[in-house]
Amino acid sequence: MTPLSKHIWLIRQLQKKSMTFEEINEKWLRDRRGTEDENIPILKRTFHNHINAIRKEYGIDIVCGSGYKYYIDNPDYVVASQIERLSILNMMNETVSVNRSLFVEDNFQIFRDDAVVSIMDAIKAKHKIQLDYGLLHLPEDRFRMLNIAPYQLHHMDAKWFLLGQADEFGLMRIPLFLYLGKVIKTQNTYKFPLNYSSEEYSKMIYGTTNKWIRIAIKIQDLHPERLNLDKYPLMPFHQEVSSIDANGIRINIDLPKNPFALHMLKSRLGYYTYTVLNDTDPFTLFSEEQYKNEVYFPVAL
Repeated sequence: MTPLSKHIWLIRQLQKKSMTFEEINEKWLRDRRGTEDENIPILKRTFHNHINAIRKEYGIDIVCGSGYKYYIDNPDYVVASQIERLSILNMMNETVSVNRSLFVEDNFQIFRDDAVVSIMDAIKAKHKIQLDYGLLHLPEDRFRMLNIAPYQLHHMDAKWFLLGQADEFGLMRIPLFLYLGKVIKTQNTYKFPLNYSSEEYSKMIYGTTNKWIRIAIKIQDLHPERLNLDKYPLMPFHQEVSSIDANGIRINIDLPKNPFALHMLKSRLGYYTYTVLNDTDPFTLFSEEQYKNEVYFPVAL
């Protein structure tokens, strides 16, 4: 397992109940039966290294309480939002091999959709896939069948998106809920673009734009220091924390001025009680139709 996978496994266990170190180790050994590292327990020093990394990287505090039992000292909604942000992209970045083939370990329920697993296998083997929208309605028939060189997957806003190169339309962001009914892995291979960077390509999922907008937001929380928003950005763009006080935290985010980026930010903010400090509400810059077209249908980038 990758370090990130171990961190998420530990968070998942302690989300359910508090456990002693011995109980955590027993569960670890049971879960690792039949794997290459079966019968290898977690060392106490390694366990504390994981706790420190989880606190530093994800803002989730694991503490030891009465009975020497460990538990997560964060509100459930904060932990849930942090876990969601540990996207497939993060996992891919940890497992990019020298030849650029990508693989994501199947650790979570969201990875157990057969169609998603097929796409991940195709990415690893660098094989093109064919997506068929089936019986669903699309705004244009030309999107009915897509032949794609898949680059990377994203799970955002409870939906899967694929970023890849379509034979007919070029680089595209594809909402997979339209296509997951039928995914065919072909025998046609492809190469990743020269100087491919999963981090840079991840930003393309928000669309292309030459215009940017700065959004100032105040998030209300009784314990703003626990949000760790100075270390854990809401979005993969420039973010700065300008102030923290007893009532909350103020952040500034520089965001592409397009419907998809604004839609994603608003969905992230749904986990918090917040106030937009801009003179004009940025979430009203585009019409409902523009949001619908940009967010839910294929858009060439």
